[in-house]
Amino acid sequence: MRRFALGSIILALFAPAVLAGPKEDLAKVWTKGADALVKLQLADGGWVMKAMGETSDVAMTGMALQALAGTEEGKKKYAEAIAKGCDYLLKNQDKDGAIHNASSVPRLSNYKTAIAVMALAAADKVKHKDAIAKGVTWLTGHQYSEDAAGDFKVDAKDGKNGGAGYGENPGKEGPAADLSNTSYMLEALNAAEIPKDSDVYKRALKYIAHCQNRSESNDGPGFDKLGLVVGDDGGFFYRVGESKAEKETLPNGKVALRSYGSMTYSGYKSFIFAGLGKDDPKVKAAMGWIEKHYTLDENPNMGQKGLYYYYNVFATALDISGMDEIKDADGETHRWAEELVAKLATLQKADGTWAGDPKWWEDMDPLPTLYSMIALGKASRHLK
Repeated sequence: MRRFALGSIILALFAPAVLAGPKEDLAKVWTKGADALVKLQLADGGWVMKAMGETSDVAMTGMALQALAGTEEGKKKYAEAIAKGCDYLLKNQDKDGAIHNASSVPRLSNYKTAIAVMALAAADKVKHKDAIAKGVTWLTGHQYSEDAAGDFKVDAKDGKNGGAGYGENPGKEGPAADLSNTSYMLEALNAAEIPKDSDVYKRALKYIAHCQNRSESNDGPGFDKLGLVVGDDGGFFYRVGESKAEKETLPNGKVALRSYGSMTYSGYKSFIFAGLGKDDPKVKAAMGWIEKHYTLDENPNMGQKGLYYYYNVFATALDISGMDEIKDADGETHRWAEELVAKLATLQKADGTWAGDPKWWEDMDPLPTLYSMIALGKASRHLK
């Protein structure tokens, strides 16, 4: 009897270790990060990045809300913080639908409105349906196309056609159109449940294809003037005519834009958000690049630059792919969500935040923490 009792005690002592698994690991890392985020919320309900000063920012607030509302448990536990954050976003929505910091220079209205729409939808899609609808109207009105108004009206063969940029002032607030902002716009439209037969998706598919190294579906608008050709590895670059991973010389001696990790995951998810299926040749080519370059140690072809943004788009793309597992170039199977949770657990600081390379402000709170928390929320749906 004593032997049985002793055995029961030993089992009880070791039970937590035996029972602990990916979901328990996620809960620990996510809660620690969420608690840290809530502490950074300002009195007006918003969040701000240190480099921006002391005034709340729509983009930081929107991402914080996506992070906290990324799980059902988070919605309940942090309901008060989420409600305050939503109020802040709503107070910063203009009559035309844009959600931004009107007095900021640059305003980055497209970028901020897209993030805010995603945040309001994540928090309470029904409650905020009117604000979301207005935001969507603003976003679709600032997509480059033949039918757009003002500076957003472009020729059918223009490399910007179908894309979106940072703001409403083309060329004055960053590139006129880029894949990152286009993907944010498409994700916002999906969060708002805009039907896939909408013309905004059809237009976007043109732009996305023009950012992919796949010559069969990309005629490279304006590439000849830049001395470039379109590659054929299936990966993606930042925008038509530019890659943040620079250029590469192909075996035939011609020069192409180098594909890299974060933009390839962005391109993949953009195709899916715009309505393409996983069997589409362009989507399959993107997945081929992803499988060949699968890693969580770096942003492929960029090293540590943009690593936390990479984790964000990595998780979003694989989440909407519906895959729990992915095979790499060597045929090894990876349970990507479990590996992502484990990686972010090792990188999390004692105070619950994350910090990365200074490129693109990933060394400044709360940006890398926001990227990490959103990624964890996506991963939570693929853990056993």
